[in-house]
Amino acid sequence: MDEHDPTGDEPTDDALGAIPIAARVHLSHTVVQALADLHGVDLLHLKGPAVLPGLREPGRHSSDVDVLVRPRHLPALVTALESSGWEQRTTFAAGSVFAHAANWWHDDWGWVDVHLHWPGVTVDAEHAFDIFARDLIHHPIAHRPCPVPGTAAQRLILVLHSARSGGTTDVQYAWEAADAEQQADVRSLAAELGAEVALAAGIGELEQHRDDPTYLLWRHFLEGGTRIGEWRARWAAARGVRAKSHLLTAAMRVNQDHLRMELGRPPTKEEIRAKQRERLQKARDEVRSRARSQWEARVRKR
Repeated sequence: MDEHDPTGDEPTDDALGAIPIAARVHLSHTVVQALADLHGVDLLHLKGPAVLPGLREPGRHSSDVDVLVRPRHLPALVTALESSGWEQRTTFAAGSVFAHAANWWHDDWGWVDVHLHWPGVTVDAEHAFDIFARDLIHHPIAHRPCPVPGTAAQRLILVLHSARSGGTTDVQYAWEAADAEQQADVRSLAAELGAEVALAAGIGELEQHRDDPTYLLWRHFLEGGTRIGEWRARWAAARGVRAKSHLLTAAMRVNQDHLRMELGRPPTKEEIRAKQRERLQKARDEVRSRARSQWEARVRKR
């Protein structure tokens, strides 16, 4: 899952009938695909059991189902999920920096992470889906053929995910193990999707894009840093007045989806206010620390 990965309110395996997580995820993929087929929804299965052989470290397992849905089919998919017992737990707006995904939970089938687009891709989401689906493969998951992106697209998806996660072994298998022709195919696909900077971040070439507005954001994903540093990076990456205005609003607001996952239940008004106070105090502390560091640096230069 992503940075909005639920940790507080997921029942244990005992609560799910002692089904091993890996087996449950495989079965959940097939259930979601059956619903998609029934409701005429175009989607692609990503990561986990959807990864083609050889592109990921053996033995790695996912704890949820990741799917990329054709954006105009999202309402139909939501209807299908919620009519079958899934409950939405996070929104797209609050889910991540990229507002790219939201989570649904089912007491029997677990988590489904629904993606409208993939972080790092900058072209229109509908067009991006067409590109990702262009060379799709029907890959068997729990004995049911499920549509997954082709090999080059899967390599790109895994590298971009690694960049946003601060680096993973996916780069070793999806990029470093690829030959020159395969890497060229990934670079070509990244250019078509407007994902050159994100790809560069994943494969160690980010410094070639220091002038790009998203440079600081990808560097933050790779290296980490303070909360203020993250917001500075997000501000630099935000395009247009509307995006920057939305960012200012988000900076001042407690993410109630995240708080719910921390608590394992919906937060009370007092808990939201307490979290807001904690958020503001942390911001003040970081500002003071930054100001002190800058002052000490100036003193040393004298």
